[in-house]
Amino acid sequence: MNVAGAWAYVYRALDEQGQIVDVYVSAERATADAAAFLRRAIAATGVAPTAVTTDGAAAYPPALAAVLPDVLHETGKRPQQRIERDHQHLKGRVRGMRGFKTIAGARVLCRAHAFLRDLRRGFYDLEGALVATSLQGVPAMVSAWETLTADLLTW
Repeated sequence: MNVAGAWAYVYRALDEQGQIVDVYVSAERATADAAAFLRRAIAATGVAPTAVTTDGAAAYPPALAAVLPDVLHETGKRPQQRIERDHQHLKGRVRGMRGFKTIAGARVLCRAHAFLRDLRRGFYDLEGALVATSLQGVPAMVSAWETLTADLLTW
């Protein structure tokens, strides 16, 4: 991804059902960034994975050894096809934008895109929240927007 004319890297964690757990954008593809991302994803879910699938970047093995020493690390074209297929939606959205001016802007868009993809796939049950707010006279869209902004501010 292009940020202010330089490459930036998007780290994304998906669970086994395809839900996007966490998104992290970094200016470097370094071991420290990969380890920070893994810690964030574990903190977000409260669950340590038993297997991790990544591409062949050199930053991942030391980061996994530091954060998750007993995890099964899978690499290769076949295991990561599901991740790349999911990632193409973000790439298609960003391609037309011609990049970002700041890392912070890229992070906000990537996280919002992940939230909306999960929302569309049915990983969030907003019906109860929407019914409760419609009884109080608050438009359902306002409630959904407040939920979206609250989630984005906690990332």
